[in-house]
Amino acid sequence: MSTSAGELHTTQGVCGEENGNTETLALSEGRDPEHILREKGAEWVKQGYEKPAQSQLHVMTLHFQMRRWTGYPAGAPWYDDWTSGYLDPIQEILEKTCNGIPRGGERFSGNYLQYYVVFNTDLALEAVEQIAAAASVKFLLDIHIGRREKQVQIPIDPNVPEYLRTLFRIVEKSARSIAHELPVLFQGDPLQPEVLPEKSKHKRISGDLARQLREDLKEQWNFTSNFWNPLSEDSPHEVIFLNGMEEPNKQKIVQLLQQKVSLPFYLLDCEEGLFEIDSEEIFGAAHEGMVFDASLSWVIYFSHHFTITFGGDWLVKAVRNMYVGEEEKLNAW
Repeated sequence: MSTSAGELHTTQGVCGEENGNTETLALSEGRDPEHILREKGAEWVKQGYEKPAQSQLHVMTLHFQMRRWTGYPAGAPWYDDWTSGYLDPIQEILEKTCNGIPRGGERFSGNYLQYYVVFNTDLALEAVEQIAAAASVKFLLDIHIGRREKQVQIPIDPNVPEYLRTLFRIVEKSARSIAHELPVLFQGDPLQPEVLPEKSKHKRISGDLARQLREDLKEQWNFTSNFWNPLSEDSPHEVIFLNGMEEPNKQKIVQLLQQKVSLPFYLLDCEEGLFEIDSEEIFGAAHEGMVFDASLSWVIYFSHHFTITFGGDWLVKAVRNMYVGEEEKLNAW
């Protein structure tokens, strides 16, 4: 059951199967969607249904063992094959069959763990196994389903003294135990609506096109899904950057790009991969990443320090013109 665009969507069926019956009801203007969800939830409780506590649910852990990679994941040579062959279709089937909610993940030393709360464990396992078998590029995958996520010990450098190694293991164990017990200690409101992660509207780019764009971006701008100017001095061309940018100037840049650039716009997000985006998504599209088009005559780099870097002769000139009389804001690091 969910609300969107003034409508209430109710799906009844078996989790893990695609034959659920969905009904759509228009909501009265001004009514609070959360209040409506609570009302419907209370009706279902009276009919004998209930929302399970988090401690009652199963967690599916997908444990991928990959070649070691020290930078942002999207820079790894295997990243596009991994996301398009495994993660994207797994997410799609869990959403389509209402059989799973993503619960984040972690990565360290070649271990990539993705967590999902699942409802029908047998069908979730079957779906993932089918997707893994159909993937054109294979990765070493272990699927674990249990009351809690699979635990993998974080490797410790052998040069670390034994007493510090022991202390680290105690802290690691305590942190995992606390994370597991918190939902039991603070069970909360059983009718509180579940906030699902927002589904990305971006169109993922993979295959030959993705490989070509990555190669061109590296060749022309020396960008490899890692830190770039001003965090580094990797740009082979002149760039200009700011520590944040006023909203009116952002809109001027968007309008300028709409006039001078042929669609589509691309985003290479250092965490999530390569996507096609709309012009209104240029600013705010990435925590760390590069926006560009197929010509590679210009780029905009966003860093996790909230700097915005512009590359390309005509774009650098345009930004300079915007800050005539405010030159102190340019390249201040």
